Amino acid sequence: MFRIKKILIFIILSSSIYSQDTLTIMTYNVLHFSGNTTGRVLSIKKVMDYAQPDIVIFEELEHQSGIDLLLSDVFNVDSTAFAAGTLPSSQWMKTGMIYRKSKLDLSEDVVISTVLRSIPGYTLSIKNAHSNVNPFTVFGAHLKASDGTSESEQRWEEAKELYKYVAQKDQNYHYIFGGDFNLYGTDEPAYKLLTDSMTVDLDDVVGHWVRKESAHVTKYTQSTRTDHLGDGGSTGGLDDRFDFILFSEHFTSSDPDLKYVEGSYTVIGNDGNHFDKALIDGGNSAVPDSIAEAIYLASDHYPVVAKIAYTTKSSTSPVAHAGGDVVSAIGETVSLDGSQSYDPNGSIVSYVWAQTSGPDVNINNATTEKADFVVPEVNRTTVFTFQLTVTDNDGEWAKDFVNVTVPIIGGYSPYDIQFTENQGTGENCYPSEFEGQNVEVTGVVTAVRPDQEYPNFFFQDPYRTEWAGMFVYINKGYNAPAVGDLVKLKGDISEYFGMTEIKNLAPAEILSSNNIVEPITVTAASISGDCRVWVEKYEGMLVRLVNVDVTQSTNENGQWFVSDWTGSAMMDGYMFDGDWPQPEYGTHFISITGVLHYSYGTYKLMPRNSGDFNDPVTAVGDELPDKFKLLTNYPNPFNPSTTIEFSLGDALLPHLQLDILDINGRLVATLVHGIPNSNKVVWYGKNDEGEPMPAGIYFARLEAGETILTQKMILLK
Repeated sequence: MFRIKKILIFIILSSSIYSQDTLTIMTYNVLHFSGNTTGRVLSIKKVMDYAQPDIVIFEELEHQSGIDLLLSDVFNVDSTAFAAGTLPSSQWMKTGMIYRKSKLDLSEDVVISTVLRSIPGYTLSIKNAHSNVNPFTVFGAHLKASDGTSESEQRWEEAKELYKYVAQKDQNYHYIFGGDFNLYGTDEPAYKLLTDSMTVDLDDVVGHWVRKESAHVTKYTQSTRTDHLGDGGSTGGLDDRFDFILFSEHFTSSDPDLKYVEGSYTVIGNDGNHFDKALIDGGNSAVPDSIAEAIYLASDHYPVVAKIAYTTKSSTSPVAHAGGDVVSAIGETVSLDGSQSYDPNGSIVSYVWAQTSGPDVNINNATTEKADFVVPEVNRTTVFTFQLTVTDNDGEWAKDFVNVTVPIIGGYSPYDIQFTENQGTGENCYPSEFEGQNVEVTGVVTAVRPDQEYPNFFFQDPYRTEWAGMFVYINKGYNAPAVGDLVKLKGDISEYFGMTEIKNLAPAEILSSNNIVEPITVTAASISGDCRVWVEKYEGMLVRLVNVDVTQSTNENGQWFVSDWTGSAMMDGYMFDGDWPQPEYGTHFISITGVLHYSYGTYKLMPRNSGDFNDPVTAVGDELPDKFKLLTNYPNPFNPSTTIEFSLGDALLPHLQLDILDINGRLVATLVHGIPNSNKVVWYGKNDEGEPMPAGIYFARLEAGETILTQKMILLK
């Protein structure tokens, strides 16, 4: 029986060993390919000449003539270096393999029947390999397509047939599984079966991936196109991860002579810049333009490659083996074991362990075959990487790496997830350092969308005033908590067009109810604009604007803008329960409260209900909003002076302050401080030191108690 490996995060071993050669494995869906598909042969040949694979798993071969055409017109045009494995006898959409027979011998093939398409397997041995190198079997599959419960269950049934076959083999059975799996997420039963119980997903080293999200675009493999080319290919641009190469555990932890080469897993042509775009839309930084065009024309799928390294027959250099990956915990002593290292024609005379990543630790016995270290305190899932260098009696050396993962899942607040000093690039805006991880986060619910199917909500750390809120995206049918509930949520941290969110939730655990989160008072400028740290720190939080006026009426999306003395901010009704107001231009609000959201490069304030407008916390007495006014200054624009007039009405105000501020909010002059003698004040365009101010925009700011009013003025020269 093979050993089942279940860990939270898989980290891949790598090698930089002079005594080893490599093989390149590819999986490629070639889109309804038959002997008549001559129009795409030249494009496929360009891709193969560029990638130089030794083993290729092909999907969507319509019959034997397709693989015959690939052999004759793609691989063996100038030689006979390649051969093909036997094609399954299933009626349609077959999966097959072509291999470089100058490097490999095919000793056996097998066909595993499933509820849909057969899964072929081909056992290969490497001709120039050392006797320690094991043969391995390459399986290929094209699992059931389409999104849906029945389709997901069928993919699971297909994967189970492979699982049952491999389970009958001995512990030393090496295998590779590649193909078009049509998986729509890491929560699918087929994906969990394959990666938790059978194989290691080499391109999933930091946790979950989510389809149709730009943050995961480098993992995606379909589609190369946005337009129909007449060959039945899928359109829609790059937004799905369907194509995989999975390796049994031997290639990543237990076999020093046959290993996956770290960093070699590549989606050819995917440069990370074509989310929802065609491969040829703009330039491509991953491959030459001619190759990008060839991939585009050849198929609607991107080809995926990975490399394995093996010890050769003629090797005289030592083989380093740092042992298998380890999952550990804080405070544990972890052993680093290089005892499987060996030298084929002599002896190893030295071992040196060194740390290459993770928080610094002290390695005990770092110059011996076996070393150890104690896992320090960490506040998030952390990977420690160690390099083993061995030297033999001839002075030749080799290296290998091992990774120790310390998983931390719980104990987080939204602040822990949100806070970062990394602004990010492209569509990312201060992306969470926890992106891709499945964690538990605790906070108080501040807003729930009034939608029966998708009641998305926000929750917040009530003890923080910055980086404290987060958006929660839920699946249809999720039972959302209520505002004021203190909840513990377990889900995936994701970035969606620059917004950090938690999604794919387990049922919420409600710890208490009727908790109150006070809004943070902000200015319009501090919650608007593009991606800047002074705005991003309020993303997802409950905030409040005071003394604002409507400066742009409702647009076609139902959004409108308000302004204060610092700038303007967008109002959005996505979270509003009730009839969304559409105030007229010039309407004054004492305050507006809501949660701050970021999407598609724009910040927007989202009030929750009518109680979030004109909240009385900023008023001094019931009559003040009608009686206390800052009137328009005159003249405006002005030079050299302007008269600022304010109306007190019947209000009895013990103290007033009238300041002049520049466009950056800096204090220029104080005109009133105390009880005014008049309701008019003249400003002569000078600061408190009597120095003339330059031409530009200024603001008169009148403050009485907790009420602040502003008026814009323009000084001319």
